[in-house]
Amino acid sequence: MSRRPGEVLIRPIITEKTSTLQYEGTNAGPRARYADDDRDMKPKYTFEVAAGATKVEIRKAVEGLFEVKVVSVRTMNCRGKDRRVGRSVGRRRHWKKAIVEVAEGEMIDLFEGV
Repeated sequence: MSRRPGEVLIRPIITEKTSTLQYEGTNAGPRARYADDDRDMKPKYTFEVAAGATKVEIRKAVEGLFEVKVVSVRTMNCRGKDRRVGRSVGRRRHWKKAIVEVAEGEMIDLFEGV
């Protein structure tokens, strides 16, 4: 099954933790002081993806949209939490998250034009 890249990648996830992962492999950002360590440090980007998307589809979508070389893709299914409002109980939706590691020296500019 082949999907368009816009159907596979729903949105980037921007939090403190994911921002730290983005700058891990570069000489910029909050983790720059660790860039000289012997650790293999490549930038990682986090996306919300379609529930049925495979790792191969996610890799092709990121490489096609952002023109970078993807080294690895890690995925996880996040279960929706139960939420209460008074006596009624609801549930947030389930969703899928992907952490994409790009080649050393390459970056994705998520805030381009903002």
